[in-house]
Amino acid sequence: MLNGSSRRSLLRAAAAAATIAAVPTLAESAAAATRDGSGRPGRSPSPLGVIAVVPLDDRPYTWYAPQQIATGAGYRTQLPPRSLLGRHAVPGDGAAVGDWLLRHADTADAFVVALPMIAYGGLLNSRNSSVPEREARDRLARLDRLRRRYPRRRLYAFDTIMRLTPEGPWRLKLRDWATVKDEVENLGMTEKRPQLTALEAEIPADVRADYLATRARNHRINLAMIDWAARGVFDFLVIGQDDATGHGLHRPESLALAERIRRLGVGDRVVIYPGADVVASLLIAKIAVADARVSPRVHVEYSRAHGDEWTAPFQNIPYSALIDGYVRTLGGTVVDGARTADVILMANTGGSAAPVDAFADRLVAYVRAGRTVAVGDDAIAGVADRRLLEPLDGRVRYGEFAAYSGWNVGISIAQSLSRWALHERSRRLPAPRYEDLLREAAQASIELTLSEWVQTHSYRNFVRTAATAYATSLGEADPQNIQRHYDAVNAYAVEHTLPYARELFDTQFAGASVRLGHSRGGPWHAQVARVDRVQDWNLYLPWNRTGEIAAEPRVVLGTARRRQDDEG
Repeated sequence: MLNGSSRRSLLRAAAAAATIAAVPTLAESAAAATRDGSGRPGRSPSPLGVIAVVPLDDRPYTWYAPQQIATGAGYRTQLPPRSLLGRHAVPGDGAAVGDWLLRHADTADAFVVALPMIAYGGLLNSRNSSVPEREARDRLARLDRLRRRYPRRRLYAFDTIMRLTPEGPWRLKLRDWATVKDEVENLGMTEKRPQLTALEAEIPADVRADYLATRARNHRINLAMIDWAARGVFDFLVIGQDDATGHGLHRPESLALAERIRRLGVGDRVVIYPGADVVASLLIAKIAVADARVSPRVHVEYSRAHGDEWTAPFQNIPYSALIDGYVRTLGGTVVDGARTADVILMANTGGSAAPVDAFADRLVAYVRAGRTVAVGDDAIAGVADRRLLEPLDGRVRYGEFAAYSGWNVGISIAQSLSRWALHERSRRLPAPRYEDLLREAAQASIELTLSEWVQTHSYRNFVRTAATAYATSLGEADPQNIQRHYDAVNAYAVEHTLPYARELFDTQFAGASVRLGHSRGGPWHAQVARVDRVQDWNLYLPWNRTGEIAAEPRVVLGTARRRQDDEG
């Protein structure tokens, strides 16, 4: 029987992940672009470079988080006008977004592109058949032109495997049907055939046919994008599995995609793993880590169930394999010991009602020791786990974490590794030229951490249920698709979230120290600033629903001071 260490090693080896590849920095890419006649020197407003980002849609985790992670790593971002991205049930204009990218490509040093936005107008619209396959391919052809025009600039892209649950009134029944259909027809669970027959009798035939046609279209596009990566259109491609479980029609699709990757020999630059919302942030962090020329070592500790034995909500592989895939995509390595780690990831898991006091004690000890500590809080889907917060209360402040996410551990990984990479890179940056950049990067990072807490704790733990009830009281039949009372519901959500957000900042962030980077002045010193105040909260419901709130705080940092760096 395998021991725990051996089993974890096998799981890591099996994870959908890529090895780090030697790639040019953004500055080198710009120089190469100038040499091949496709760019101009000195065009970047940031000395570290500009990343053009096509987001999946305009929700906080797809629109705001990638920008903050890029700024937190020292980069500027370019994004399409928000009006082109659609909003909730209204799809974006994929063709116009692709045209925008081509028009503005000359001022970018690298590209991170959500393929569903260009192909279908965003993630939600990828779940229906409104865009014919030929039109989707025509839209995506703009990326082929982009590659031919800028052959030496990095082009990272991601697509999604359609989740089991589509949009529309039959979404839950279709999810059940697609799960049982896989179990009966592909996994030999013939005892479930009566359940499949009953579901097929209940769901209209045209609804089932449209669902299958949508899945088939998306799957053929997934396969085509792998082919494009094989011929060099993309430098790196992620196929992200949208919300899923172990069984369902996504499963044979994923196997077929993995076989195409294997057959084409592109496993070093095409990966499959769970996640859709966080992939742009991960790819931006991949750029930051590669440009810093570092390979971060990440030590992971789990609170309840070990990551080998637990699968997070809406995922379909063990949590440890998910984490390992994310870390390896960024060019890092998961290590067993905390002593040699650059980043410590404290992963709050579910799977049992076991107390988390010992886990909390270790988390506090790492923070007090000055380690770079990220917290991934996935025990409850999309919500901060108050059972973890209680033993932390009064012992450590959330503003002292290098990163936090209660939405998906990928945000914590992307933020913490890209911040650590900038800190390491700052040892080689000439001061004082880069002091403003480092300060702005630290500000963006603390804003993102505060935003995460406002979303998954202040709003989702204390306000969301009441906001949903309020929308219902106004006559909205579906608070997740508000038709007539958005302004009133939005005002209610903002008004009731703001006091919690202010208390959160005052108790957990105000006065906290945040590391800016390093400067060379005799011995090494770590530049440190103090979190002063929030100048503007900018809270709003991003879509016509009460599911999530957008928090885009503008944090003011106090005067920087310096302390001796123990790293020597």
